[in-house]
Amino acid sequence: MNVKMIEVTIFLMIIQGYHTIIYPTDYASALYEDPTQVTFDFIVVGGGSAGATVAARLSEIPEWNVLLLEAGGDPPELTENPLLWTHNLRTQCDWSFLSEKNPSLFKGMEQERCIISRGFMLGGSSSINAMVYLRGTINDFSQWKNNYGCHGWGYEDVLLYFKKSEDFVDTSRYNPKIHSQGGPLTVTPFETFDPAYKIITDSQELINVIKLDDLNIIKPAVGYGNFDSTTRNGRRCSTLKAFLIPSSSRPNLYVAKYTIVTKVLIKDDVAVGVEFKCSSDEFKSVYCTKEVVICAGPIKSPQLLMLSGIGPKEHLNDHGIPTIKDLPVGFNLQDHMSLPALVFTDRKCRPMEDIINESGDLVKKEISLYSKNIATLGLTNLMTFYKSNDDLDYPDVQIINFRIPFNTTNTFPNKINVFTNMFGYAKEVTNVYDELNLLSDLIVMTPIILQPLSTGRVMLNSINPLDKPKIFLNYLSCDEEIETLLKGIEFIVTLSKTKSMIDAGLVLEELKLSNCADHIWDTRDYWICVIQNLAAPFYHVVGTCRMGSEDDSCSVVDPKLRVKGITGMRVIDSSVMPKIVSANTNAASIMIGEKGSDIIKECYGML
Repeated sequence: MNVKMIEVTIFLMIIQGYHTIIYPTDYASALYEDPTQVTFDFIVVGGGSAGATVAARLSEIPEWNVLLLEAGGDPPELTENPLLWTHNLRTQCDWSFLSEKNPSLFKGMEQERCIISRGFMLGGSSSINAMVYLRGTINDFSQWKNNYGCHGWGYEDVLLYFKKSEDFVDTSRYNPKIHSQGGPLTVTPFETFDPAYKIITDSQELINVIKLDDLNIIKPAVGYGNFDSTTRNGRRCSTLKAFLIPSSSRPNLYVAKYTIVTKVLIKDDVAVGVEFKCSSDEFKSVYCTKEVVICAGPIKSPQLLMLSGIGPKEHLNDHGIPTIKDLPVGFNLQDHMSLPALVFTDRKCRPMEDIINESGDLVKKEISLYSKNIATLGLTNLMTFYKSNDDLDYPDVQIINFRIPFNTTNTFPNKINVFTNMFGYAKEVTNVYDELNLLSDLIVMTPIILQPLSTGRVMLNSINPLDKPKIFLNYLSCDEEIETLLKGIEFIVTLSKTKSMIDAGLVLEELKLSNCADHIWDTRDYWICVIQNLAAPFYHVVGTCRMGSEDDSCSVVDPKLRVKGITGMRVIDSSVMPKIVSANTNAASIMIGEKGSDIIKECYGML
């Protein structure tokens, strides 16, 4: 199979076998015409991972009229295929936020600014992410409870809500202590044909890394294994598919698409409704009798609160916004920093034609799984959790892997290089990856730090609600974080020297970055330079409307998720996490939606 054939195969993969997932009704036009024709009990702002969950669960109460306002529309067809998840980044269904410049990081990125992808459609980031179903550790939720005063959010408390959502289909690994069946969110393992999977796992076993059958086990998960995924019959199982669509026949659930909320309306410290922008560019208001529930995500939720007069008084004064409540909105921004810069090529001696054919054949085999209703992310199915220090109880480094087929770095439908698409790398950097991709497929092993110490901040750019906010990523500002990332690099370098990797011809390549030309490859100074240029957050933004105890001056919401000092207003999404979980964050975001819904029901005697 030649290069052109590989491109054609990928193109056919893109256009065949897809069915758009569409929410069957759209209340937007009726809402725009007359926002008063229905009396709503609840207004839910944002139909993402948490918001779709909240709207569906609240509408289980027939007496409650629930209005869900979503800024985007339905997901495009391509979002259904797990293997193509990266093709949806930096498209019309991605908010594509950009960070501000950082004096120490992002030197290899376009304009030295970091891309922050978030889902801009029903299902939110659950419709655009890599579908990883990892929950976090006992220690994560113990810290929420004990260190941040979030009583009711310990591990045993949240486990109930992880299980409430879950339909765990792999009966061979089913453990009722930690999993459940029959919930709306289908959880399945990925499969793959990728030959590098066994090569890497053999290498890990040579250095005493153990295999794990379940990465969501109660005890610390240190080792390698397949992660479970939010997929159903080989397709993505977003919160749109799991929660909203099954609820769509309820007469009390109203979903308005392409409706951007611009302000929460607050009267005498009571949230009474929201202002929104119509497709005609008019601004109108809609009111509710019980609560406004903000589920717009870790970037848009703080922006909306600040535009509504809830936020740091000094910052609101700078923009001429009257302060209703002086709260630390926008602080505590957290993410997992990664380094997708440990790149392997296949240097096993054979004709180039064989390398090209092998690459194309593997693409076809992985594609074939989709037609058999089997979910795959290819080599990305493999994940490792590693302790950088033996004294640690829990892993602090995650290793993910992905494969780029031969000469395909510039074949994305949006015409953007794959490494720019995923991480925002500048042309000078992507040229380095492109050259290596002409040798063979690329296998990228990526260390990710799980317990970051540094935090950033979301701030208003202007009082225009349609402007994207300013995002300051002060990540890796602690020496300890750099050291942890260096330990992750060291782990992968050690793997590269094992017999399994050498026998397979997999060679860890030097990335010849012009910004790091003064440093010798594989030295501490070289890797620190690479971190300064290529370290990137890994789509796990959380924390900007932090939850905490009533007397915690650093928190925005209390453990009942109520905005402090405001009646009838809650935030229910990943922005309330006081500390990021030590894993991919989508499962925890859905859990927050589940638990938040029950908190509301309990408040009104409906639980």
